[in-house]
Amino acid sequence: DLFVDFKLPPLPEDHFALSGDIAVLFIYTYVDHIISALFYEASHMDLPELITATLDPNRSAPVPAWFDPSQITEHGHWLIRNSVENPYSPATAASGLAFVSISFCWIVSGYFTQAFQMRNTLECDTSDALLATLRTWSLTTLMMVGLAWGSDYLWHQIDLIHPQSPAARGGMTTADADFIFDSLTVLAFWRMLYNTILGYSRK
Repeated sequence: DLFVDFKLPPLPEDHFALSGDIAVLFIYTYVDHIISALFYEASHMDLPELITATLDPNRSAPVPAWFDPSQITEHGHWLIRNSVENPYSPATAASGLAFVSISFCWIVSGYFTQAFQMRNTLECDTSDALLATLRTWSLTTLMMVGLAWGSDYLWHQIDLIHPQSPAARGGMTTADADFIFDSLTVLAFWRMLYNTILGYSRK
């Protein structure tokens, strides 16, 4: 009887909200990975030559605005100690793969939390819309953490077979955590803006 009475949630109703979610995740994912790549490239600059060119008024150097020569120590620049070529787990290593992963988790989570129904996007107060976003994000986060851990474990098994492959990270990395958990800010801001501008309550 339990399986007979079980019904799947209705299909997504607010397609504009769903499209906006995917667009926001697309921009967020690519910006996150591009910035990480830029920091990695900056960590491999020829620092002595760069400092010389920076301090010499007669020379010009492609120095980023945030570069501070005083941060150079006997161990090198802080970027060298904090930047690696690919700080992500295999499931989020590439921009495209990370976007597909987090979008898939968001759509599946939103389907079961009914985050794409009008009553949770426009036909409600902003606080209710944000609550629906939080529920969906929480489920998405659990799925993404599982993907990060699972892909790293699978990669470790590949390492055992092919030791020449890049080593596994040993679990979810700091970059993974930043990417997954910081997504709440952009999703919540988009949903709040969407509801505030176009929303209407039927109470």
